[in-house]
Amino acid sequence: MHALVFAAGRGTRLRPYTDETPKPLLEIAGEPLLVRTLRSVIDAGVEGVVIVVGYRGAEIIETIGDDIDGVPVSYARQDERNGLARAVCTAFEDGYGTSSPLDGRPDDVLTVNGDNVFDADCALSRLLEHHREPDVDGTLLLDRVARNEAETTARCALDDDGTVHSLEASLAEEGGGSSSGPSYIAAGVQTHDARELLAACRTVDRSESGEYELADALEMLVADGARYVGIELEGWHLNVNTPADLERARRYFEAGDGP
Repeated sequence: MHALVFAAGRGTRLRPYTDETPKPLLEIAGEPLLVRTLRSVIDAGVEGVVIVVGYRGAEIIETIGDDIDGVPVSYARQDERNGLARAVCTAFEDGYGTSSPLDGRPDDVLTVNGDNVFDADCALSRLLEHHREPDVDGTLLLDRVARNEAETTARCALDDDGTVHSLEASLAEEGGGSSSGPSYIAAGVQTHDARELLAACRTVDRSESGEYELADALEMLVADGARYVGIELEGWHLNVNTPADLERARRYFEAGDGP
């Protein structure tokens, strides 16, 4: 399994921190955010990484290099803000070539938003373990959230056995599911059958935001019968999108709570 790591954004919500430093290279306890993300992914057991870069991508490539902790790293470039579904296509089209250190396209991939940061107890290896089960096509890392938050965020509806029944834009939508029980949102880490994911990402329509959304590709796969399993991991993780998020992550690791 390889990882596709998305690190092309400008990080405009993180200004003024990103005025001088690209978002993936902002430091948390002395280490770039993207390096922390990559180490968590590699600890999960992937054998290769493709990083999709864009804004100030040359700085990211210079910092990360051709491998991290001995795992080969390749790069694909996405200069326009087209969404994560297009980033997946770019990763497959540009990340595997004659100059790539990676040996062929994988059968399965782990997709990760490059602004996720995890502590040592949030073991992503569990997603890979579940992905290898014979009746599972993919997995989604889930966050449990308050219902009022789920009502304004893309939501995962689960069956009793953890199977993702649907991905909804809002609880208020028709077919949004029962009003009881815990509410979950996807946390930006998933495993997939590589061929099926790429086919879905190539066929999604542009969303109202103007981008081609990975969530729409996932919704298409689930609707077509792919079995995705939602997994809520122990441990701490955070999607770093705002200055408050960055300061929270820094406090967490600098206080010695992190690895």
